[in-house]
Amino acid sequence: MREVEQLEISYHKKGWVSVFIGICQSRAQLEAYLEKDYERLGVDDIGCEMGIDFGINTYDEDFSVIAFKKSSQKIDELFQDAAIFDLNELKAIFPEKLDKDYNAVIVLGELKYNGKVKEIVNEQFGYFRFIGSFPAVY
Repeated sequence: MREVEQLEISYHKKGWVSVFIGICQSRAQLEAYLEKDYERLGVDDIGCEMGIDFGINTYDEDFSVIAFKKSSQKIDELFQDAAIFDLNELKAIFPEKLDKDYNAVIVLGELKYNGKVKEIVNEQFGYFRFIGSFPAVY
């Protein structure tokens, strides 16, 4: 894992979720992208590869969902197991379908991301895109 110091910003916000979609090779690769390195967190570094890419120091695993799916542009298919927010709010942004096929869904709970990075191509883990923050329904 890359060693990057934590940033002076926190996106922690009770009652919110931040939603990312992506394209990656496998569920194992997606899980590795989100895996926390507690040793790095212990020395005030950012604790996971996704956090480094998007500038998120850490996230709460207890309120987060990841899903690896068959590639699709359909919101209902991709978010079937990750709907901890009102999908109608996402459908208001993408009324027809997403812009291309995605196979990875990351919903980080207790987080209202508004960082500068909106999409990233990580050569090791794949392509990921932030698509919005929404009130949680858990």
